Amino acid sequence: MPVQGQAAANVQRHRGPSRQTRSFLWGYFFILPNLVLTLIFFIYPLFEAFRLSFYRAGLAATEFIGFDNYVRIFQEPMFVRSIGNTFLFVIIIVPVIVIASFSLAAFMQSLSPRMKTMFRMFFYLPAVCTPVVLTMVWSWMYNTNTGLLNYVVGLFGIGPVEWLGTPSMAIISICVVVITWSIGEPIILYLASMDSVPKEYYEAAEIDGASPFQRFLHITLPAIANTSLFVILTTTIAVFQIFVVIQLLTGGGPFYSTETLVFTIYRTAFVSVEFGLASAQSVILFLIIMVISLIQLKFFKPKV
Repeated sequence: MPVQGQAAANVQRHRGPSRQTRSFLWGYFFILPNLVLTLIFFIYPLFEAFRLSFYRAGLAATEFIGFDNYVRIFQEPMFVRSIGNTFLFVIIIVPVIVIASFSLAAFMQSLSPRMKTMFRMFFYLPAVCTPVVLTMVWSWMYNTNTGLLNYVVGLFGIGPVEWLGTPSMAIISICVVVITWSIGEPIILYLASMDSVPKEYYEAAEIDGASPFQRFLHITLPAIANTSLFVILTTTIAVFQIFVVIQLLTGGGPFYSTETLVFTIYRTAFVSVEFGLASAQSVILFLIIMVISLIQLKFFKPKV
């Protein structure tokens, strides 16, 4: 037996890798281009930003300064305020998107297939447009003198509204823009999740005397739990990184009321040309998103 086993091993070595090993290697070969791009444009910049955060880096030279950048950013009132503004946007936008998208999906669930398809297209259309184009459209709508919104409110005898001219109105206006172009994908996800629930579950519950609320509580909610977790996570991460709408509509104003973390990082890096400080701010943003995501996974993860 030992001699036969040795002979079999020798034959296997001469034959080369097994079919399972070859299939495994071919899989990595096909994902290699995407893997290389990910390493170059995502993984490497992540580590480079972390490295630069310990340097005083500009266009000319770099100087190692340890944790001075981290100490400095928390001594700057504008950075602390941008953190507060960003959290405010997250607190307003994320719950509205989750609740509104779920409610609209539940409403669309009772419609005919043709109407459901039409509503899908209507709500998802903004998601396929670029944020720059959508922001420019809203910029015209918010215009004080020639904007559509002021024309509409003027029909009711209301004077021109400074949609972007006061801190409170600017925050609300930004939230409306982000919600309108972000709500389409969650609606599609919720619809797909609801469609996957077998109708027999609802029929059996109805026969057993369950009320509509009980069917919703014990069938619909558990069925969409994973979808809700995905929507909450991705929406939160996206709102933490809003930039285009701030850059094109308010520039962080009025009175820095819409200054967000990503916009502060942009100004630090490309206006003040302090790449080391901007890298430290990016690391702080990364840590905040990671902690918030872990907390959401802990509290919203469905119980198996």
